Amino acid sequence: MKIPLNMGNNGGQSSKAAQIKTLERDILATRKGDWNAKNNLVRTFLPLLTSLAEKRTSDVGHKNKLIEAGKEGLFIAARKYKENMGANKFQVFALDFIESSMDSSGKSVGFFARLFGRG
Repeated sequence: MKIPLNMGNNGGQSSKAAQIKTLERDILATRKGDWNAKNNLVRTFLPLLTSLAEKRTSDVGHKNKLIEAGKEGLFIAARKYKENMGANKFQVFALDFIESSMDSSGKSVGFFARLFGRG
């Protein structure tokens, strides 16, 4: 199931080609570390992140933790994105990274668990 993404700055309906171009620009700028592009990418994918987190838990605190882990997975996907792939397929590409990050978020507890490989 594909979750509709909130593309566009003002929430208005723009053409699909313009939305894809904006998404690709944000992905490429995220790879370079642009905070505004990261924020735009998160706002675009927030419905997907929320939906995936809600399917995993009903606890609000844990849901927020899963959404944060999903954001990290989204940024990993943006770093691994290849321009010839096409931005219109990015949601499917990023889904694996988002879900992997969400699934592994509960396994390591804190800094020392990550540092020493326990958890």
